[in-house]
Amino acid sequence: MRTNAIAALMLFCIAATLHGCAGTRTYLIEVKYMGEKESPRSSLMVGVCPFEDSRQGAQPGDIGLRHRRGKQVDLLKVEGMSVAQSITQAVKDYFSERGYKVTDYDAWNKDIQGLSGVPKDISLVVGGNIESFMVEACSGVVLTEAAYRVKLVAFIGQVPHKKVVIRRVERAPKTKGMGFDIVEVRHRLNAIVTEVIRDLFKDVY
Repeated sequence: MRTNAIAALMLFCIAATLHGCAGTRTYLIEVKYMGEKESPRSSLMVGVCPFEDSRQGAQPGDIGLRHRRGKQVDLLKVEGMSVAQSITQAVKDYFSERGYKVTDYDAWNKDIQGLSGVPKDISLVVGGNIESFMVEACSGVVLTEAAYRVKLVAFIGQVPHKKVVIRRVERAPKTKGMGFDIVEVRHRLNAIVTEVIRDLFKDVY
């Protein structure tokens, strides 16, 4: 009996050691606009330029980190596309949700002079920069604290009026909860993305 107890204790110690040396995990998060019911279709067309990733030192797919006990760090990355591609698609989905026709347009240089070259069937042309896009979570024995930060800059060209509006919107909420739930992290991040995009383009069309 004592021999079995010692063997069981040794196995437990080995398992705990291996768990403590577990390698870095990578969590993939699909970044998207959380749309609602589409509005009636409009005859107006919006040209969407690719958003540019202006984050210093970040790789195109990086979203953030999760710090675990034992100084281990997990990686959070965007699933399928880069952050810039995901935000560009989210902006397209925002305008589509509101019933506007949406087309890709990458020839605008984001200034007033450039509006003269926009095709006549495009009434609004938009583009922008991603200045911040991150999640940083820290997991303790029971609780996980997470900090989110999304900051986008939008250049909005009102073609008929030859006018360019520049807007910056930032959200940086923090949460605290039991354990680490990647589904909850994804939902919160996409809710923030949706809120930021709606604030960026509110009342510009």
